[in-house]
Amino acid sequence: MDISLLNDLKKGSFLIEEDIDELELVRYNISRSRFSTSTLSLTIAPTSDCNFRCIYCFQKDKHDHEYMSDELQTSIVNFVNKHANHIHTLNIIWYGGEPLLAFKIIESLSLNFLKICKQYNIEYNASMITNGYLLSRDVLTILKKIKVDFIQITIDGGPKVHDLKRPLADGSKTFEKILYNLYNGFDLLPKISLRINIDKSNQNEGKVVMDYLKKYSLCEKVTPYFGCIRDDNNCYDKEKCLNDNTFAKLEFDFAVSVKPNTIVKYPKSKFSFCCADNISSWVIGVDGSLYKCWSEIGDISKCVGNINNNENIVNKILLEYVMFDPTTKEPCKSCNILPICMGGCPFQRRSGKSLQCSNYKFILEQCLRNAINASKKKQKVK
Repeated sequence: MDISLLNDLKKGSFLIEEDIDELELVRYNISRSRFSTSTLSLTIAPTSDCNFRCIYCFQKDKHDHEYMSDELQTSIVNFVNKHANHIHTLNIIWYGGEPLLAFKIIESLSLNFLKICKQYNIEYNASMITNGYLLSRDVLTILKKIKVDFIQITIDGGPKVHDLKRPLADGSKTFEKILYNLYNGFDLLPKISLRINIDKSNQNEGKVVMDYLKKYSLCEKVTPYFGCIRDDNNCYDKEKCLNDNTFAKLEFDFAVSVKPNTIVKYPKSKFSFCCADNISSWVIGVDGSLYKCWSEIGDISKCVGNINNNENIVNKILLEYVMFDPTTKEPCKSCNILPICMGGCPFQRRSGKSLQCSNYKFILEQCLRNAINASKKKQKVK
């Protein structure tokens, strides 16, 4: 065998030493990731209120117009302060409800977090999941000041489709306002990820959204992608949902159409499916309740603790998240995509539903062929 090829195969771990147990190696990396305390990740819902009434929202019965109290905000700041001397990174995700309804709370907490990070030389990352309706220039200016550098917004198709799926609470349309906000605040925009939630009714709406992004000259800062509408918490008609195989192929085809000259969906190894199974990652509800997954926020039966009483939290729900070992369970331990999936969605698993495997299970060959073809043209991996 050519020596350079041999070295490349070793470098890519296609060839390994005979005495290395790859499952043991995966297990080691899982443990190292899950029990690391160098990064504190907080998903914070400053309000459970929302100005939208999306037809598939899992929180549709939990919009009770509650906002975080001053006392709770102080408790969150104290919680971060308590961890500040041993973390290197603080990750904040602003969630809801609709977080921008509680913008003053976000601004106040952010300034406190930034002060702590400066004092302890901690890297700070902040992002937001918002419907985009209140994303005015004034709001964007302050978001830039408080270092929110990533925003996810959802548009579910063209105006006709989107406004049916994601109307205001009073039934009014929302599409044009969201697009106007992005266009009007273009120079202030951070990185924008535009989620297009699809089911059987709007799976062809990706091109329509792309046409609008081009019309408003937003493609430079706005990256669209497909999200799958699911019947989580029995919030939507399962018959309208796409199966995983179909969705994965639609997602891949759309990603290629968005960036036709770039390697897309390139599989990379990881140490967890998401942050829910990490002991240093928490979702904080508007009342201070702690959760492991934001799909459970507001459901007190899924609560694992409270921000005001967070010492030595150990309970059944927490253990189900952090102690599941895919290297010891079938079909995961025998699956060829285990290192790029890590056992599927913990929330889906806890809900007793079938394993939600990574989409790579259905499109791995297409992704690799795309990477090979693009590499031949010397394009950059995205």
